[in-house]
Amino acid sequence: MGLAVGSMGMSLTDFCNCTPHEFFCISRHWEQTQMRDPWERARFLACCVLQPYSKKALKVTDVCRFSWDVQEKLSLAVESTRDRFEELKKRVEG
Repeated sequence: MGLAVGSMGMSLTDFCNCTPHEFFCISRHWEQTQMRDPWERARFLACCVLQPYSKKALKVTDVCRFSWDVQEKLSLAVESTRDRFEELKKRVEG
């Protein structure tokens, strides 16, 4: 409740009327816009500042890695594995 009413600026009535799923979606969006986006911009700026001093092309993840980078990489790996499985399944069946 402290996050919703204090940090996110929700009224107590709005918080009490939310379902857990609705609050999850609201808090995820708030985290994205208030917490993650500024860090992403700072990391991009740092990469641009450091690039002239590097002999190789820098990626933003070379400058700094965040916890959400790992989560996105894992979700991409799961999708890739699933697609690869379906492709192999079609080859065996056909």
